[in-house]
This record gives sequence, C-alpha cells and structure tokens, in this order.
Amino acid sequence: MRFATDATLGKLGRHLRAAGFDTLCQHENRNNDIFNALESDRIVVTRTKALLTRLKHYPVIFIMDNDPFQQVVQVFQELNIRQSDVNPFSRCLSCNLEIETVDKQILGGKVPAYIWQHHQTFRVCNGCKRIYWAGSHHCRLLKQFDMIFKCKGNTKQ
Repeated sequence: MRFATDATLGKLGRHLRAAGFDTLCQHENRNNDIFNALESDRIVVTRTKALLTRLKHYPVIFIMDNDPFQQVVQVFQELNIRQSDVNPFSRCLSCNLEIETVDKQILGGKVPAYIWQHHQTFRVCNGCKRIYWAGSHHCRLLKQFDMIFKCKGNTKQ
C-alpha cells in the first residue's frame, strides 16, 4: 500500500513511513499538489473536508482524530492492515526512500562516539544519507505498533 497525506497530517505521514509504507507527505512540499499522488495509485489520507469532496472517486481515508496514534489506528483498521504488513524502519523518515543496513566500520566519525560504541547495527538512506540506529524512539514506536494490533485484535499473521 502506498499513501499520500495532506499538509495537516505530517506526524501521521512519518508514522506510516516508520511502519514501512511508501508515503508522500504534502507538508514537506506545499507546492506539490496532492492530486499528483493519484497518478501513482496512492491512498489519499486527509483531514480536509473540501479535499474529501473533491476526491470522492478516489481511494481516500478521512481522518477523524487529532491524535497521531489514533490516526494510525484508524488507517490500519480501515484498510485491515495486519502486523505482518508492517515493515518497521525500512524507509527513511525524511525522504521516503528505502534504507539499508551498512557495515558499522563505514560510519566511524559520522555518528556520535557513544552511539558508535553502543550500537552494532546501522542503516543509511542512500538518498539523503541520514543514518539510523535503534535508539529509545525505535523501541517506543515498536511498542506503539504492538499496541495498535492488540487494540485491533489482529494476529501476527
């Protein structure tokens, strides 16, 4: 599944990326018309009623809640996304490209010394060159995903 979020849903867009979904985020490029996303078979996610009306012939999810966690829950429920559909931390949160694991030795001097000493696995975005490792935010987000699926009653299939 591929998504496009409107400018009002920046956090939801990043959460969908963190879950491994290809997600265009309009808040990152306000000049980018969300209608361009329709050409790439994306599900548009919006909180804007006017946009919902204009897109009535396209796949659209209208988000009801202000809370980003509840927004993710709504998207996963409406699309029946299972835990096995989620591929956490496989996409760059900044530019949406897939990230890949790299040899730790390549990163010497590119991450803080404490991080380099205490982490063995690093991933890098080949687009923006952002470096990722499993910090405390990683654990919190994994726990949130687990909570979503417990709330949904979905199994790990």
